[in-house]
Amino acid sequence: MRHLQWFDIPVLSAALLLFLLVCSSSFCAPVPVSDDAVPLLSDDIQYKDLLQATWRSLSYLQSRPAGTAVTLADQQIPVRRLVDSLTAFRNLLTADLSDRELQQRIKGEFDLIQARGTDGFNPDHDMLVTGYFQPAVEGRLEKKAPYLYPLYGVPPDLVISKDNAGKTKIGRMDNGHLTPYWTRQEIDTQGKAVGNELVWLKDPLDVFFLHVQGSGLIRLSDGTVRGIHYAAKNGHPYHSIGKYMVRTGRMQLKDASMQTIRNYLDLHPEELENILFTNPSYIFFNWTRGVGATGNLGLELTPGRSVAADQSCFPAAGLAFLITRQPVVQSGKIIDWKPIHRFVLVQDTGSAIRGQGRVDLFMGAGDRAGQIAGSMKEKGRLYFLLLRTDRP
Repeated sequence: MRHLQWFDIPVLSAALLLFLLVCSSSFCAPVPVSDDAVPLLSDDIQYKDLLQATWRSLSYLQSRPAGTAVTLADQQIPVRRLVDSLTAFRNLLTADLSDRELQQRIKGEFDLIQARGTDGFNPDHDMLVTGYFQPAVEGRLEKKAPYLYPLYGVPPDLVISKDNAGKTKIGRMDNGHLTPYWTRQEIDTQGKAVGNELVWLKDPLDVFFLHVQGSGLIRLSDGTVRGIHYAAKNGHPYHSIGKYMVRTGRMQLKDASMQTIRNYLDLHPEELENILFTNPSYIFFNWTRGVGATGNLGLELTPGRSVAADQSCFPAAGLAFLITRQPVVQSGKIIDWKPIHRFVLVQDTGSAIRGQGRVDLFMGAGDRAGQIAGSMKEKGRLYFLLLRTDRP
C-alpha cells in the first residue's frame, strides 16, 4: 500500500496552488468526454509491461464476489463491466493495431470519463501528478552499530476496528477504552514498539522515507535482498515535513524535493528529530514474499503503469490514460523533462492521495527511480476507460 506523499504542494500557478492545498474526496461528479474531445491515446512506452499490469488487475477483479460494485466519480460501476473493459482492452493490445487504429477502436468501443481534477476554478480538469518509488537500503537483522534504527512490525497492542458506520478506528486499549495510539515521537523516544523490530537500518532518514514510500528493498549482510511493505499505521494524520520546512523558511517551495529535504537534514543533523516529529504518523511493516513492491490490492506494482489514487472516487484496478511529464535523469542529475502519455491502472492508494485532484505514479525501485519520483509535482490529466454498454 502506498501510505502517503512526502510533499504535496505542486509547483504550479498561485491560483492552482491555493486549490491544491485541500483535496476533497466528496466532490466526485464525473466529466464525460465527448468524441471530439478524446485526447490522442498514443502510448509513450512499450506495451509489454502494460499487458502484465492489465492481467494483474483482471486477476484481482475476477476474484471479487459477484455483484460487487466500484466507484467512478459518483457512479457505481459493476465489477463485471470493469472485467469486460480490461478484457476488451487486452484484446485490442494484442491485435497488432497501429496507433491510429487503436485510437479509432477505443473511441468506438469505450466511454472516456475524465477525473474532475483539483477543486475550484479548473476548466481543464488538471490534477496534481506526483511519483513514488521503492527505496533500496542496507539493513541488518540484529542491532549492531551503525545499524541502530528499526523498522517495526505491527505491535500486538495496536487495535484496528470499525465503528457502526463502517469507519476504521485505530488505537490501543487503555482501561477498556480505545485511545489514540502512540505518536511517532513517543514510539521513537519512549520505546513503545520495542520487541517488534523486523530489521535495523543505519540512517533514521532512511527509516522515515521508507515510511513515506510504504515499501522497500533491504540488502542484508549475506548479499540477499528482501522486500518489506506496509502492514498498518498508528492512526495519526500525516503531516508533510516538506510543507513544514517551506513554511518555516528552511527552503523555498520551488526548490523543494525529496533530495533537497535530505540534503538539508544531512547538513543540519541537530534539527532532524524535531522536523521528523512534526509528522505524528507512523508505519509498521511486513516482509514480502518477493522483492516487487505491492499495492493495497495485493498486486505487484508495475513501474510506469501502476498508480495510487483515491479508490473512493476511482475504481480499484481500473484502466485509465494519464497525461503529464517526468524528469530526465542522467548521471544523477535532472537534465530535461519529457512528456508522459500512457495507459495506467489504479493498483494502490495512499493516506495523502485524496479526491479527484491527485494521482501518484509508481516509478520503480532504486536511487534513479527515487530521484525521478522525488522531483515530480506536475500538472496532469487522467481519463478512465469503460467499455460501452450500448455498443452493437
